[in-house]
Amino acid sequence: METLLKDVRYGIRSLLKQPAFTAIAVITLALGIAGNTVIFSAVNSLLVKPLAFPELDRMVAIWEARLSQGVERNEVTMADYLDWRKQNQTFEQMGLYRWWSANLTGVEPPERIQGFLVSTNFLDVTGVKPFIGRAFSAEEDQPGKDAVVILNYGLWQRRFGGDANIVNKTVSLNGVKRTIIGVLPKEFNYPSGMDVMAPLALTPELASNRDNHTYYVLGRLKQNVSLPLAQTDLSTIAARLEKDYPQANTGHGVVVYPIVEDTVRFYARALWVLMGAVGFVLLIACANVANLTLARSSTRQREIALRLALGASRSRIIRQLLTESVMVALIGGALGVLIAYWGIDAMRAANPGEAAKFAPGWEHLGINFPVLVFTLGVSVLSGALFGLAPAWQASKPDLNDALKEGGRTTSSSHRLRNGLVICEVALALMLLVSAGLLLRSFLSLLNTDPGFNSTNLLTMKLVLPAAKYKDDQARAAFYSELLNRIRVLPGVESVAAVNYLPLGGSNSSDIFLIEGLPEPPPGQEFIGRYRVCTPDYFQTMGIPILKGRAFTEQDKVDAPRVVIVNETLAQRYWPNQDPINKRMRFTGPLEKNPWIQVVGVVKDVKHALSLPMSSDYYL
Repeated sequence: METLLKDVRYGIRSLLKQPAFTAIAVITLALGIAGNTVIFSAVNSLLVKPLAFPELDRMVAIWEARLSQGVERNEVTMADYLDWRKQNQTFEQMGLYRWWSANLTGVEPPERIQGFLVSTNFLDVTGVKPFIGRAFSAEEDQPGKDAVVILNYGLWQRRFGGDANIVNKTVSLNGVKRTIIGVLPKEFNYPSGMDVMAPLALTPELASNRDNHTYYVLGRLKQNVSLPLAQTDLSTIAARLEKDYPQANTGHGVVVYPIVEDTVRFYARALWVLMGAVGFVLLIACANVANLTLARSSTRQREIALRLALGASRSRIIRQLLTESVMVALIGGALGVLIAYWGIDAMRAANPGEAAKFAPGWEHLGINFPVLVFTLGVSVLSGALFGLAPAWQASKPDLNDALKEGGRTTSSSHRLRNGLVICEVALALMLLVSAGLLLRSFLSLLNTDPGFNSTNLLTMKLVLPAAKYKDDQARAAFYSELLNRIRVLPGVESVAAVNYLPLGGSNSSDIFLIEGLPEPPPGQEFIGRYRVCTPDYFQTMGIPILKGRAFTEQDKVDAPRVVIVNETLAQRYWPNQDPINKRMRFTGPLEKNPWIQVVGVVKDVKHALSLPMSSDYYL
């Protein structure tokens, strides 16, 4: 320890004698370490442990799989979920949820919030207890007893001022009075983007439904149960259900994923790529500082040769020089933490609030103990990395030549410098190529035709409270009046309404039949995504009509139903034919789902820029 302290004191004096070298080396390393600290903070918060669940390794996400169609993750029906929950042998508990949007009224100003309808055992599955109040009780999944709600911590603070007496107060959601029974802990963030959760009222019709694929399922494994064992268990149940319900379940399997892997799948790869990129930047910084250190060592040849001549061992010289390098790296690391702190603040400011809500763990992003340990490790490793080669080289001078005035630099020193320069160029070239490929992909994405014209296009979302607008006529009257009022506003050229916007992340699909084609066997049904829209939708969105016509005001609820299809659907089911006046219908009794006439074909519209086109139709 005494020797180390001597090395540190000597190193401080040596670094202070050459402030220009010290400043340049520290700043270079600080920038490289700061980048690694920022990205590691994101990896640690968003990928390592994004969810605040006890025994997180036992938590899994469960999806329906349609492997014959290449679909590994499909939403689940209520009936399948109930069968999985009842028949499995490997799960301690299993719960489900689905999206639910609500208009929050009764407090000013009114607000559109995001919620989830959940099974009453949902919090029991996660292992999380409310911060205040209680969880849902088993009987609250019954219709008429479900008028209760649990608030997210953020909504409780933002809209109710953190009122400690909030429990048993009422709040209006979609025009329905619900009693607040609890508030979730601050760190609870699953499902991501949630403001409130309410119990899912389980009716007999819902419990037997095998067609409505709208639910997400999570489960907690029993102690000492492996993921493959749980997968086998549920796959056996799925095979049994396929035999029992061939019309609904043929081709439907089950896939089980660790819940962290399932949650972070959309951005995990991007974060690891960023981690690799900043790692390359740090390596380039280390190579730069190694070159500077090598140049500095050449000016200290006489000093080092003199110490060797006086009896200092080569290992003692290497240790002294490495101590100086690690000191420089630690100072750079300390400065890097400060820069990273500002960088993380900039990330928070640059990320829109709504986007941040959908990345569990984002609220934990910051400089914490694991991040500091990582930065310390990176700093020490960087010091060793850029200091070892120069120290090794400097510790073996030609004593006779070095002790002379104006001793020459050795050829091995030249080779080492050239090697470091080659490493820098190679690393920089790899980064440049990667950045070029990324830029190419980005430009390709920007140049992708979405199928509509977004110039001067404004959108808004609203959902009418079911308690006030109970039937189709009431909802149609509201939207008609709304569009008429917007249409006369200055600067408005066209206005329309649709149930799901393109690229909005939400879609509805249904199975249909084509007149003249045999009904496909179970598991190979004709499936398409549908949009319900007003007559001016295609004009407003700038979606070209390729054949036939658009909807008109005469295509009302009481008129014969018509449909407009996209290019993909028309080419898939009527190849080399004119699809106009062809007919299709939804499955089920003919009197309930009559044939619908095709009156138009429109250009394909993308729902996700990176996914292939689907069969779409408009009603």
